[in-house]
Amino acid sequence: MNERSPALEDEDEAQDATIPESRGAVPLDELAELRRQNEELLTKLKYLQAEFENYRKRVDRDAATVVKFAHELLLSRLLPIVDEMDAAVTALEGKAGEGIRMVRDNLAKVLQEVGLQEIPAKGRVFDPYEMDCLEQVPDPEVKDGTVKAVVRKGYRLHDRVLRPAQVIVVKNRGETNG
Repeated sequence: MNERSPALEDEDEAQDATIPESRGAVPLDELAELRRQNEELLTKLKYLQAEFENYRKRVDRDAATVVKFAHELLLSRLLPIVDEMDAAVTALEGKAGEGIRMVRDNLAKVLQEVGLQEIPAKGRVFDPYEMDCLEQVPDPEVKDGTVKAVVRKGYRLHDRVLRPAQVIVVKNRGETNG
C-alpha cells in the first residue's frame, strides 16, 4: 500500500521541473571545491572584519590624542608670557605686585585646567628627558646630579614635555662646564 496521493505526486513533479535535466547531479569533487572556496571566503571575511575593527579603534585613539593635545601650540606660545608674569610678580611690591600676582594665579589656574603642569626640578635628581643642563657647579654639601637652581621653568602638557626646565646641576668631581 504505497500509493501516493495525487497532490504529493504533483509536488514532486514541480520540484523535478525546477532542476534542469542538463545539470544533473553535482560531482563530489566539484562540491568539495565549492565548500573549500566558501570556507576560504568566510575566513577572508572574518579577517577583514577584525582588521576593520582594529582600524576603527586606532582612529578613535588617534582622534582622542588630537583632542588631548589640541592646545599644545597655543600653550607653547603662552609660556614666555607666563615667565614674564612670574618675573613681574617677584619684581613688583605693594598693590601693583598683588594685582599682577592675582592675574598670574588666574592664568596659571586656566592653564592647569587644560592640562599644563610645571615640571618640578629644584632639589631633584637631573632628568635629561625633562631638563636641560645649562651649567654644572661644585657644591660639596649637595649630592652629584642634583638640581641646584632652576633658570627657566619647564612645563608638561599631560604626559608630554612641552618645554624642558633649564637648570644648574651639581657636579663635585672633575671639571665644571657651562
